[in-house]
Formats: sequence, C-alpha cells, structure tokens
Amino acid sequence: MKLPARLEVDPIERTLTRKASASRADKPWVPQETDIQRGRVIQLEAFGQAHNLPLQEYARLANKSRQQIYKDIDARRLLALNIGPRGRKLPDWQLDPVRQQLTQTVLQGSENIDNWTVYRALSEPLESLGGRSPVDAVTLGSIDEMARAVFNVLSVNTP
Repeated sequence: MKLPARLEVDPIERTLTRKASASRADKPWVPQETDIQRGRVIQLEAFGQAHNLPLQEYARLANKSRQQIYKDIDARRLLALNIGPRGRKLPDWQLDPVRQQLTQTVLQGSENIDNWTVYRALSEPLESLGGRSPVDAVTLGSIDEMARAVFNVLSVNTP
C-alpha cells in the first residue's frame, strides 16, 4: 500500500530543516587580523617611536650630510628602518659613539639579516642582561659581550 504524497515529504523537509539550522553559526563570521597584519602594526608602532629620527633630523644632529648618512646606511655602518613611502628613520642611540660601535659590530656580523630584526635584537630587553636591552646595557668595555648577546638572539655565529 502506498502512503499519501504529503506524508512522504514531511520527513525529508524535517531532515533538511534540521541540517540547515545546524550549519548556521550563532554569530556572523568576522575576519581576524593575520600574522602579517599584526606584524605590520607592531612595525608601524616601532617606526613612530620618538627615538627613531627622520633621516634629515639624524643627519643634522650627527653633523653630517644626508649623502654621507645614505653612504653609511649602504655600507652597514648605520642602522636605518624603512617602511616604504614613509621614508627612513634612524634610532637616535647611534648618536652615542659606544652604541653606534655596537650597532656597527652587529650590522657587520649579520649581513643577511634584515634591519628590522637587527633593530629588535638591539632594542628589546634580554633576560641575560637583567631585563635591559643591549643598547641600554652597553659600555665601552662591554661592546664585544653585548654583540655576542645580540648575535645569540639572532642565531648568528659570532665573527
């Protein structure tokens, strides 16, 4: 005996309705920041810090021409941060001869590492330095020791 058509459809409709409601989310989907976007935000925050000086201001304080600053950057004697059309900025700690020597030592020993990674290794606190950054902890007699600490962070064999 064949059942009426209406009774055959009801179980199918109920099954489809149940499956459709189960696939709906309680909240609408909202895209999250990617690692690249979060990294870009951190980079922009660091770039905008007061101790990172525009190239022209750094050149004036260092009593050098902009051309000489560009040459020093290209020769990896100065650390410069760059974010596309925003120009270059240089950390003001390089105006201090001891800190500049540390920066040069690290730049020369880490040729294949980008400037942002070097900047973070030099400026972020290290547990081995009692929570101080290498540029804050360096003295004339400790340049080599601080450079080794930075190379350790960068996973670079010391030169």
